[in-house]
Amino acid sequence: MKLLCKEKDIRTIREQYKIRDEILKDRLETLMPEILKECGVDMWLVASREYNEDPVFKTLVPSLVKFASRLSCLVFYIDKDGNFEAINLGRPDPRLSPYYTHMYTTQENQYEVIARVIREKNPSKVAVNVSPNCAQADGLSKFVWDKLYEQLGDILVPDENLAIRWLETRTKREMELYPEIYRISMDILREAYSRDVITPGVTTTTDVEFYIMQRMNDLGVRAWFAPDVDVQRKGCEGKRMSGVVIEEGDLIHTDWGIEYMGLHTDSQRLGYILREGETEIPAGLLEGLKIGNRFQDIVRENYVEGKTGNEIFFAAMEQAQAEGIRPMLYTHPIGYYGHGAGPLIGLYGAQGFVPGIGERKLYTDTCYALELNIQHRVPEWDNQDVAFYIEETITYTGGKTYFNDDYREVMIKI
Repeated sequence: MKLLCKEKDIRTIREQYKIRDEILKDRLETLMPEILKECGVDMWLVASREYNEDPVFKTLVPSLVKFASRLSCLVFYIDKDGNFEAINLGRPDPRLSPYYTHMYTTQENQYEVIARVIREKNPSKVAVNVSPNCAQADGLSKFVWDKLYEQLGDILVPDENLAIRWLETRTKREMELYPEIYRISMDILREAYSRDVITPGVTTTTDVEFYIMQRMNDLGVRAWFAPDVDVQRKGCEGKRMSGVVIEEGDLIHTDWGIEYMGLHTDSQRLGYILREGETEIPAGLLEGLKIGNRFQDIVRENYVEGKTGNEIFFAAMEQAQAEGIRPMLYTHPIGYYGHGAGPLIGLYGAQGFVPGIGERKLYTDTCYALELNIQHRVPEWDNQDVAFYIEETITYTGGKTYFNDDYREVMIKI
């Protein structure tokens, strides 16, 4: 069996951590002050209890810091002269020293030290991660909020903007890494979509799911969700069948995502199981994919900085329907989390206005899982309605969207 993704294609842990830590230093020194200014906040406090970490915490610490220590407390501050500080008000840790100034010793009452340092800095307000709209921006526990409020009172202000903007924004180096990360994901999938793995009449969709999971495990690449493999079949209209034996003539579909070097992918791929004697995919199936690709382009055309997710959704849907397409759109941000922070552009099963997070605006230097589907009647399947599920991880920067190298959606012959 030919393996497309090999161990040599995966960077060593040491190299991965070195790159991630260089990115962290750049983000803290360059991006963090910009986000504080943009959000109109002079101090942001991120507090995490051990084993109950704020979702933002892992993005603020170097690779070898795996969890909060007792109470970890990180503070980011810009003074009236524009000087920026990143401060550790948790237990001193030499691994944090290249990134943070330590201002607490374990001989002191930690909450009193936090309050004293903040009063000395005299910020106009202290933003903390409390959000009704975004789980990743809602990481402050009730207990820690209460303890901080006892010391600081109304200067403590719930805020989701800082966490969302920090999580959704990609640096140039992170965007440059995405094609490498995506290539690993695609190579594993192309291995799975082969007669080396799939024997029609024998192999089940579950077998393919476990092949993908085993390959990721062997390579040291983490799945952020288990791959979903299903098939559509002539004569079984409207059904995505999973846990079944794959047969000749099936349209196979996989939805999966990996985490590598701290970034996530989210992709879907279609494949066709050739019947005996067939050498090409039926034209009606290829036409359905072509229509799906057109809908991708329509959505991308409506990516305009400053538009809300809802505005992009309604504009793209209206344009697609005017072209005779039967679309569904449910695109989401991606980055440090698979379902990332930022504007939602539609929701699966709820095709309309998305309150809260759908009203967030599109910013440059952000990444998205361009996720959607269209319905198309396939002549070779007696005009049966077939759903074409499509998803690509894309980057939006400089007013344009970009696919990751040459990995745009195709239908694979199996």
